[in-house]
Amino acid sequence: MLFNATTKVATRKLILPWKNWKHALSSSATTIPSKISTNTNTNTNTNTSTSTSTNSNPSEVDKFSSFAGHWWDSRANPLIGMNPTRIHFIQQVLTATCHKTSDAPSPLYDKRVLDIGCGGGLLTESMSRLGASSVVGVDASSRVVEAARRHSFHPFSGLRSADDEAAETSEKGTIRYIGGTTVEELSRRWASRRQRGRRRRGQSEISSSCDGGLERDCDHDAEDEDDHCELFDVVTALEIIEHVPDPESLLRSAVSLLKPDGMLFVSTINRTWKSYGLAIVAAEYVSGRVPVGTHDWNRFWSPAEVRRMICDVEHGTSNGSGNNIGNDNGNGSEIMNECQEKEYVMKQVGLSGMVIQPPFFNLKWSLDPLDTDVNWIGAYQKQQLQS
Repeated sequence: MLFNATTKVATRKLILPWKNWKHALSSSATTIPSKISTNTNTNTNTNTSTSTSTNSNPSEVDKFSSFAGHWWDSRANPLIGMNPTRIHFIQQVLTATCHKTSDAPSPLYDKRVLDIGCGGGLLTESMSRLGASSVVGVDASSRVVEAARRHSFHPFSGLRSADDEAAETSEKGTIRYIGGTTVEELSRRWASRRQRGRRRRGQSEISSSCDGGLERDCDHDAEDEDDHCELFDVVTALEIIEHVPDPESLLRSAVSLLKPDGMLFVSTINRTWKSYGLAIVAAEYVSGRVPVGTHDWNRFWSPAEVRRMICDVEHGTSNGSGNNIGNDNGNGSEIMNECQEKEYVMKQVGLSGMVIQPPFFNLKWSLDPLDTDVNWIGAYQKQQLQS
């Protein structure tokens, strides 16, 4: 390895993250706060331009916007290597919980999907190719969404935009990208249209089976270019909650857009010593496979914390089990399994770590249910509350 000017800079930067080890060592790797406050924003950034109403941090948006031109470059984006593993977990859970019919080529077949923090469209495209009837990708960065559109809708992609007039007569599914928008904004707009639709037609419920389509509960005649009057069979929030000021707000909005029996998938990085060493020191400062500054260890979340955020929603109540999240081992195995809001419960139905197999330089990922110390992915189903 040649020791040139670039190497000197990288070596000098390597010293910087160790300043945070004093804070990391002061918190046990397996210690989880006994209670998560309503405001889960652990961002220490004092930038006053951060808007909590839209739940996006301008510095984070700018950071990922700068990656737009390299989103589909496997040498620059490690998510490309991780994506097949994420898809495998999603299909595995859907097959186990939705009872895929024998003639359906994929458990995603004919499903309506929302991809929160879609970026350049890695996951969005995959779910569309696996037979989803409609995939909506939303991201706070308009720039990365434009990159996604260019990649998805070039003449030889085989994918179809929902804005294409020919899409209505096509048997293939469609993709719609929405840039410069957060899921909170999408949820508010959907709720507003849903309320207007109910007033006009006197309808009061939405229903569909796990394998069936969605029933609209909105004004069919009004223009709605984002098509958010339908609820979604599947909502994904992968590698996104560690980059927003208020992850609980994002997850609540994601749940609000799920239909009954719908599935929410969340993936992020656990807040452990191991994750600090691998996801920040090794990935950003040693190997350089991830741009320096991509992650903040203080914004990482354990499976137990995420489960609590999804379940402990406003106006909801716990199951009264009395379990203390502070006694959990970080995997959420000892805390309450169900929480409720109104007529449904959110139940965790799947959890696995995502680990890199040796030799580590080729970034080949696999699922490991026993290792959630660093990257992990969970599945949460919106189930009807039994009367």
